Amino acid sequence: MRERYLMKHDKRGRLSAEKISTRVLYVLLLAAVVVFAAFYAIGFSQPFEENPNFNEPLLTNAVLLLMALLLLGTLATAVWAVLVSRRMSRDVYAEENGIKTKRMAMLIAASTFVVMVLSFVLGSSKPLLINATPFTDVFWLKTADMFVWSSVIMLVVALVAVAYGYTRYYRKEKQ
Repeated sequence: MRERYLMKHDKRGRLSAEKISTRVLYVLLLAAVVVFAAFYAIGFSQPFEENPNFNEPLLTNAVLLLMALLLLGTLATAVWAVLVSRRMSRDVYAEENGIKTKRMAMLIAASTFVVMVLSFVLGSSKPLLINATPFTDVFWLKTADMFVWSSVIMLVVALVAVAYGYTRYYRKEKQ
């Protein structure tokens, strides 16, 4: 019984980081499922007043609100994590398990910034047809392209890193 308690709680009796993150994940998944299910189930086929050939789903604002809250929550969590990490890093060595943690953090932050800037600069500004109307705002077209391409690039890099780490044992056996 004691071992089970210690698996879920830290030394001070608080929930472990793993349990907290699991619960947060479940709450976020539940919120997304409920909002998107309601989006498709309630008034999805409502016709657009100006052009009945298009739909104007009733709960579009709820989906947009959820996305805005998730974005703001993510930004707030990132700022909080950076502040806590900076405060705690004064007590921690710059190297942990042979890995220079500060250098690694700076490399990740710089590479993320470079990927986002390059994908914005190289992003397409070609107008899009939205509801049979051309959308020509160059800034927002490039911003949307930046987020899409940055996400794709970072996902590919993450997959390569996972594959490289997964094959570590095979590489060690060959040496």
